[in-house]
Amino acid sequence: MFISEIPVVVVLSNVDKVDATLATDVSSVFKSTKVKNVVLEMSKLFGIPGNSVLPLKNYDMEVTLDTDVDTLALMALRQVLYSAEDHLDNAQMRETMSAMLVRSPDNVQGRQASEVETASESI
Repeated sequence: MFISEIPVVVVLSNVDKVDATLATDVSSVFKSTKVKNVVLEMSKLFGIPGNSVLPLKNYDMEVTLDTDVDTLALMALRQVLYSAEDHLDNAQMRETMSAMLVRSPDNVQGRQASEVETASESI
């Protein structure tokens, strides 16, 4: 779903609260059926594809850093950045295409204008 053509992503935090097994090991977050069900719910609720719902585990009571938790956060950030980059590329492409259509003599308006000039010259 795009609101004003801006891509939407949902960051689903606290996945360890959805599935207690993820509290100690988040490496299996993408295999968890409980998380999958919540992702599908959010997907339907917001009208976006499931791959736009990004699961995270927050640092809550941890004293040390966990590579798996960091990896989830970095994956989510990467997806947000990819989505933003795609949006900017598409916007730039649309702008370029509309500029080409306005300047191109082969476009419908340009063709109609030249046909009118040709018709008036022949009269």
